[in-house]
Amino acid sequence: MWSVNDDTFMKLFFQGNTKAVELILNIILKKDNLVLEKPVVEKTIINSETGGKDVAFDIYARDNNGKRYDIEMQRTGGVGLKKRGRFYSAALDHIMLKAGEDYKQMQDSYVIFFLEKDYFQGKKPIYEIERMNLSTNERFRDGNHLIFVNCAYVDSTTRLGRLIHDLLCSNAIDMYYDELRISMAYYKSEEGGRFKMCKAVEDYAKEYAKEYAKDYAKEVSEEYRMQAEVARENEAKMKQKFEEIVRKSVKKKRNLGVMDDEIKSFIMDAYDLSDEEADAYLRSVEYEG
Repeated sequence: MWSVNDDTFMKLFFQGNTKAVELILNIILKKDNLVLEKPVVEKTIINSETGGKDVAFDIYARDNNGKRYDIEMQRTGGVGLKKRGRFYSAALDHIMLKAGEDYKQMQDSYVIFFLEKDYFQGKKPIYEIERMNLSTNERFRDGNHLIFVNCAYVDSTTRLGRLIHDLLCSNAIDMYYDELRISMAYYKSEEGGRFKMCKAVEDYAKEYAKEYAKDYAKEVSEEYRMQAEVARENEAKMKQKFEEIVRKSVKKKRNLGVMDDEIKSFIMDAYDLSDEEADAYLRSVEYEG
């Protein structure tokens, strides 16, 4: 069963669907006239730092005043959710200014998470997070907004309740909002839409298989690397032990008064050493007394 909160379906549903994204933001932000540029599904922000983590926004949008928005369909909560909100918010702010622009030119940014459950357990439909000046107990008002929407909230008498219903709904006929109903009907009913949906699912499956194969190859490679590392460590230990035994033999025979020529001949035969290796061992053991 497909619904708007399904990742694969969401990519098709919202790609270029400006009216649907405007509807969501107007309801969440309690506005009526928010106008967006064409939203982008899965906009990726590349971290320029070597090894840095990239960010892929589920739905990225910019309005006619320059404000930026990221809408995320999130299934998990906990500490990771809070940290993810912080990371995504920072990434959204990072692309706000061009080189040379002043910080005063920054517009507000909004990261909005639609959550499957009421992870904050406050029985609220929306949780709004903003920075506070703890010394004065006032809002910091730096333009950074983090919003969590509780999709377990049920109330068809409110705009938000009807929006949540539609985002979780899989049948167009049961939806309240035309902006969502039309797209749902197209992808679920019309031949072209169904073909695109099936093609998207097929492409997703193929891509998932490729990524799984890569991950499996990495796991196997890592296992071999670890085994090789253990083998190298064991080899080094055995070599060290062997060298200690040869040096002890040299030292013992010298203490017994045996001449170096005889010691050399002995360790070459006993430990299968070359002429050069035997000389190196003799040099490495200092005379005592």
